[in-house]
Amino acid sequence: MEQRKVNKQNDPIFLMRLAKNGDQSAFGQIYELYFTPVFRYIFLRVRNKSDAENLTQDVFLKTYKFIGNFQEKNKTPLSLFFTIARNTVIDFWKKKKEILIEEIEEAEVLENSLEILEKTDDWKRITNILEKLTEDQREAISLKFISGLSNKEISQLLEKSEESIRQLQSRGLRVMREYFNQDSRISK
Repeated sequence: MEQRKVNKQNDPIFLMRLAKNGDQSAFGQIYELYFTPVFRYIFLRVRNKSDAENLTQDVFLKTYKFIGNFQEKNKTPLSLFFTIARNTVIDFWKKKKEILIEEIEEAEVLENSLEILEKTDDWKRITNILEKLTEDQREAISLKFISGLSNKEISQLLEKSEESIRQLQSRGLRVMREYFNQDSRISK
């Protein structure tokens, strides 16, 4: 019985219900669960640690203000966060008069494999190759492989069928593979 209670405490849907009813500690737990995936998503799009941190905080503030209006309707709480993050990034770029792609900082920014990958030349190659994809392909791939979402969650977030998501990922990975192989041949 105790094990079941512990699982409920980490269940995002349960936590969202509590937060919706004003439980601030539940929202704190949601923050801990979702900070890293939301930050990664934003960082990949703005490529600046400071901007990504600020925008991530904006996402959580917007979500906190919106949480009373959240209706599940077969959507996961994470899809709400990514929808708000996506719109926040779009607004961020709209506010900037011109888009300048900055070099990725060498500082420690992300956890686990993404942190290691960032320190390599492959990270720069991959981000350059990602720019060659369509926006939908880039979204589907980054949400899957960097943010760790399931295809079902991605389909809800992007409002496309799971089959469309799989096709976008497949085509995008094929394009990336071609550019990566071409880039490898040139550098030899």
